Amino acid sequence: MPILTFVKRLTRPSCSIALSLLCNINYAAPAGFQAYPITDKTQPIQVDGKLDEAIWAKAAAFDTFYQTQPVDQQKAHLKTEVRLAYDEKYLYVGIKAYDDKAALIRAPFARRDKISIDQDFVALYIDASGSHKSSQVFYVNARGAIMDGMYSDMTGDDTAPDYDYQVATAIQDDGWSAEYRIPFSEIAYDKNADKPWSLLVLRNMMRDQRYRMYSGGVTRAASCNLCFSDEIHGLKNLPSGMNWSITPQIVSRRSRDEQSGTPASSASSNQLSLDMKFRPDSATTFDATIRPDFSQIELDAPQLSGNTRFSIFVSEKKPFFLEGADMLKTPMNVISTRSISNPDAGLRYTRRDGERDISILTARDIAGGLVLLPNSYYTGLATRSEDSIATDARANFHFGSLSAGAVLTDRTLSQSKAYNRVFGPDFIWQRNENEMLRGQLLVSQTTAQANADGNLVAGASTRGHAAHLEWSRGNDSWAMSATYKDLSKDFRADNGFFSQTGFRSVNAELVKKFGRNGIFHEVNPYLQLEYKRDSLGNIMGRSLIPGIRVASHYDSSAYLAFSPASQSRVSETGEVFSSNKLLAGFGVSPGRQVARVSADLTLGDVIDIDSNRLGRGGTMSSSAKLRLHDRFELEPNFAINWINQTAIPGLTQSGRAYTETAFQLNSVLHFSSQDNLRLIYQRGHVWRNPALYQKAVAADSERHISSLVYTHTESLGRVAYLGWTRSGNETPGLTAKRQQNEVFVKLSWRI
Repeated sequence: MPILTFVKRLTRPSCSIALSLLCNINYAAPAGFQAYPITDKTQPIQVDGKLDEAIWAKAAAFDTFYQTQPVDQQKAHLKTEVRLAYDEKYLYVGIKAYDDKAALIRAPFARRDKISIDQDFVALYIDASGSHKSSQVFYVNARGAIMDGMYSDMTGDDTAPDYDYQVATAIQDDGWSAEYRIPFSEIAYDKNADKPWSLLVLRNMMRDQRYRMYSGGVTRAASCNLCFSDEIHGLKNLPSGMNWSITPQIVSRRSRDEQSGTPASSASSNQLSLDMKFRPDSATTFDATIRPDFSQIELDAPQLSGNTRFSIFVSEKKPFFLEGADMLKTPMNVISTRSISNPDAGLRYTRRDGERDISILTARDIAGGLVLLPNSYYTGLATRSEDSIATDARANFHFGSLSAGAVLTDRTLSQSKAYNRVFGPDFIWQRNENEMLRGQLLVSQTTAQANADGNLVAGASTRGHAAHLEWSRGNDSWAMSATYKDLSKDFRADNGFFSQTGFRSVNAELVKKFGRNGIFHEVNPYLQLEYKRDSLGNIMGRSLIPGIRVASHYDSSAYLAFSPASQSRVSETGEVFSSNKLLAGFGVSPGRQVARVSADLTLGDVIDIDSNRLGRGGTMSSSAKLRLHDRFELEPNFAINWINQTAIPGLTQSGRAYTETAFQLNSVLHFSSQDNLRLIYQRGHVWRNPALYQKAVAADSERHISSLVYTHTESLGRVAYLGWTRSGNETPGLTAKRQQNEVFVKLSWRI
């Protein structure tokens, strides 16, 4: 057995009995982290990042770190020390990240939850249940910017939840250090649980390579990072007291609406809202909101949508629904709180402990929102013309390597009592750190049906089902995965996001890993397969795509693939098109100023959805993350989609038939760690040549939005915004030119 593998297994909590006995013989203290109890109140820890208090000298240092990137399964090349201490209110964590080239430490200013891999940072993954399923995560970069939220190996980081804690950093000649003070009231745990807490620490450093170092032997092939976390010993007599907070918010806005051919109109409003949080114990939380203001400080990124009949998913940004959102995630998108479009009140219950996660959310949604009506070849829309009550319930139970749960959603119209209800079980089996199986089965019943006017009314009852089964396995030489989906044509989930139903599909991928080869850290040829049929048995899609992925210096990666003779159908009675495509892309982090550049390109045959014809064209998307100064962020994003057509009977012209572009420029100027000014500009444009279409199409359509927002953050829940937005759209010949301007002030103060 290789020495490294033997050492890695010793550091994991799931040692065999024999290895555990050996651990006890070789070490005086238990393997893992040791928390030092603070009993001397005369020398409190000052959270300044310097780690110069006497307590830190008494706390045991954990310094066993392993490298995961650029090459895994080896000891970290730089030393990192972690120390833990605690008193009756707080958990303290001190981290020293040694670096013999401290001048190269990347420590830019960043907004909360906007730390990125081009920076030097550390992260704490605190699993207070000890189940190795999910954890609370606390990031800090070398500047002191923070990012926090929930993490699970199934869903990754969810930075929506924000916790009230303190952290400070300091840069020295031999590296940098971070000092955390986390209230126990911000950590979800069961005081009476038998399992000890576990902790995984990540250190990220970007130089000529991206160095990713963990306190456990996480491998690139692992599908369970939290399986490598270590136990925290010494935590005793932890508090479990009640705490609460109330956050009033007020928004004052003035707007002006101008539309060609009609008089301009102006409006002003003032709205007071209230958010409340109550924790009767350390594992249970109640949240409530009254008249919430969901004006979006963050704008949705523009997406190419002109050549598709399916709705496009947009992530949640409303604060009330972000808290605990990780618990609502399942293999299928059965809960999407964006479907609650205009709530005036909401209530949520959350329970997290070592054995179970439970979340129940209910909200009253004002009439006017849109409802997705998915089909095999398009997404229909209906209007919810009545107020409704939306309820989502989710429970997940932990049984060692197996997690099993269920979900229930209900959307009932207030007057007609018509409804859509979905129920079903799901499971995740993490057989080991490299193999995972998960699945979900849902059934739906719906009486809220769309009438001829496109409004939801009480109608005939319909039933449907949706099934998802996914398997993945990997090691140092191979990786493979397979997914099966079956969604009946009458399945509907009004509280979720399903843009397509009425199909069965199988997707699979096989990857061969050659590891380090010359200048490349990874050389991975792969083969992808897709087979898809509609509910009538017609072919919807069939493809076999060979490709290759490589990774090298400067966190660079690239891929190249070819899709030969892929079959696609875009309508039930349409023909099956055969297409050939070339796919390529790359990403690289060149340096401190040009932090990240990436691009993706597809060239070849493209189906023009509106004309149901095959043309030649492609799609290209690109993005960059620029840090021209530590106080200035600049992030441009651009995407384009185009189709060229040849002449056919009845259409004698040829050439460019369709072009769509989407552009976003996001820039942030940091005056201090508490004050910043952000400018966002977005523009989308669709152009078509009507002479190349047999039906009437809009020749030109444009939309744009600009946003300028000043933000002052005093602390969590105490924030002031002053902003201006301008938006406009025009489709000549169909809709008149319209422009809207708004100025707003938003204040929130947490009590």
